[in-house]
Amino acid sequence: MSETRLEKKHSNFVIALLLLFPVVINSIKIFGNLILLILFVLGTYIAISESKNPFKIKELKVFSWLTTGYFLVMLLSMLHANGLDADFHHLGRKIHFLLAPLIALAIFQADLSIKRLLLSIKIGLILIGIIVIVQFLLGYNRPSGMINANIFGDIAVAMLFLSIVRVFSEKPKEQVITFVAILAGISAIFLSENRGSWLSFLVLSIVYIGLIYKPFLQEKIKRKIFLVLMLSVAIGFIGTQTDASKRISKAVTEIQNWHSGSELKTSLGLRMEMWRSGLSATKQAPWLGYGYRNANQVASEHASNNKIIIQGFTHLHNEYITNLVSAGIIGLFSVLVLLFVPVVIFYRKLKNKDTYHYASMGILLCIGYATFGFSHIAFGEEHVNAFYVFFLGLLLPLIIKTRHQKLS
Repeated sequence: MSETRLEKKHSNFVIALLLLFPVVINSIKIFGNLILLILFVLGTYIAISESKNPFKIKELKVFSWLTTGYFLVMLLSMLHANGLDADFHHLGRKIHFLLAPLIALAIFQADLSIKRLLLSIKIGLILIGIIVIVQFLLGYNRPSGMINANIFGDIAVAMLFLSIVRVFSEKPKEQVITFVAILAGISAIFLSENRGSWLSFLVLSIVYIGLIYKPFLQEKIKRKIFLVLMLSVAIGFIGTQTDASKRISKAVTEIQNWHSGSELKTSLGLRMEMWRSGLSATKQAPWLGYGYRNANQVASEHASNNKIIIQGFTHLHNEYITNLVSAGIIGLFSVLVLLFVPVVIFYRKLKNKDTYHYASMGILLCIGYATFGFSHIAFGEEHVNAFYVFFLGLLLPLIIKTRHQKLS
């Protein structure tokens, strides 16, 4: 990344913010969003002082349109449903996507090596692992630091897989830190007891093995054995120390009970009822939906049971159905574009050895968020929004650059 007129001390300040973000985003409330706010201010300063428009810069153009386009669709859904009487303050939860282009402009001015970035992610994993283990020993129910357990688990999954993209290229000392971070991350994921995060962990494990098989595992038996043993020992140890098997069995039972109609107020029973009623509601407003944040009110009117409980939630515990009800087919399309257009771009860069690790991180990030949306939300909570905007704003412009830098 070129510094142009940005002074070196400003560049170092931005790098410090970039390295701090993965450390604090899942452990200390507000700090991650505060860092993005500072980056937005810096990006605004650069845009004004240097007459730079992120929508016209080749490397930032795609990211800028993806993020602001998603925000504008949510705004359009509210205007369509409620006109100027809409509760626009709810869009504050989506503000990350409106500010994203200027955040990316600030990030684009700094030269950050992948080694330092991954090290900061690993430190963040170790930190949340320590926090969760301490809370577990103190008897906390679903320990997750200061963050909602579902959000915490999802971000921990994303951090874990981003941190291991270079494990087979690392030096022995680096691999030791990586292994400690993996143990800490898996501890955080399992102890927070978010079943949706466990599903994401499983899906990303398959994606990760697919990404590294040809360049690192093909015809290298020792590495294959090492990977299998590492994952098996880590998952086996953590799994035996938690109620993971009980939570999974309970999930199966809850789905069976909902289907038979014998018990409907369970966690998964409520989810299934919200999904059914939400899909039923979409038939009356298929294109632009009922407006952002109106999904639960509308779904409750089509629910057979638990109407008041469903109405009390802010989303339908499924990113795709929530957006389909809130903003219709156009809203669902905007989410899919935000998630999968970057995947296509990242996938095309996997063959380039200078961008392979960045591209792998991008694919894992986007697929991870796609799985978060199965039983919870991928976008809509400030921490998950901040994490996605930060890492996509960092990785996508790097990949689009015509002149690739070698990984350091």
